[in-house]
Amino acid sequence: MRNRNLLLLSLLILAVAFAAGCAKRGMTKSEMDRADEIAAKIAKAEKMGIVKCNPLELAIAKTTLDHAIHEGKESYRGQVEEKKAYFDAAEKAADDLLALVGPCLEKMAPPPKAVPEQIAPPPPAPMPVAPAPVTFENIHFDFDKAFIRNDAKPTLQSVADYMKKNPDAKLQIEGHCDERGTSEYNIALGQRRADSAMNYLTNLGVAGDRVSTITYGEEKPADPGHNEAAWAKNRRGVFVLR
Repeated sequence: MRNRNLLLLSLLILAVAFAAGCAKRGMTKSEMDRADEIAAKIAKAEKMGIVKCNPLELAIAKTTLDHAIHEGKESYRGQVEEKKAYFDAAEKAADDLLALVGPCLEKMAPPPKAVPEQIAPPPPAPMPVAPAPVTFENIHFDFDKAFIRNDAKPTLQSVADYMKKNPDAKLQIEGHCDERGTSEYNIALGQRRADSAMNYLTNLGVAGDRVSTITYGEEKPADPGHNEAAWAKNRRGVFVLR
């Protein structure tokens, strides 16, 4: 009987130790302080007027911090490096936001009035030759993801081939999301999808200064339905020649 009681006590101790090892760790005091510091940087940029000229970067910084806090609260013991990576990304987004405020507001300032000069107008520039009309297939993304799927790679290769053969062509990549998630989160996710497609093209040899990106979040669905079939169509990247 004594041996049986000892065995039960040992099993109970092991179960408690296992549960403690798997329990959620949550955020430490230093992590909460770091989150407050990052939030203060974002608030400073917002007070300086970043929302007037670059609301997208503001949305990205806020969303990245929210994601870091969420992951910090939901993390388990042993996930210290994972949490640090989320907070590093949030701090970088906040620092990038602060660095944008000055140049961004300078661009919005009205230019000084130039003194008119009595000079002959320059001859008209030759009209650029427009590339032949062409359309590309959309690429699609998994739910809440921005990585390039294998089924999108042939389309991206055809886009890259066209851009190389037409050096005057300019391309804009639109990032779109389905209706799930907040509008602010989807704006940031759409931008990550457009950036992912742009990075893939530059890796294929397309010059980065010939490609621009824009995000529409959930604002322009390809399918107005409210089911998985419609959402799958709406999680997309669209290529528009300029």
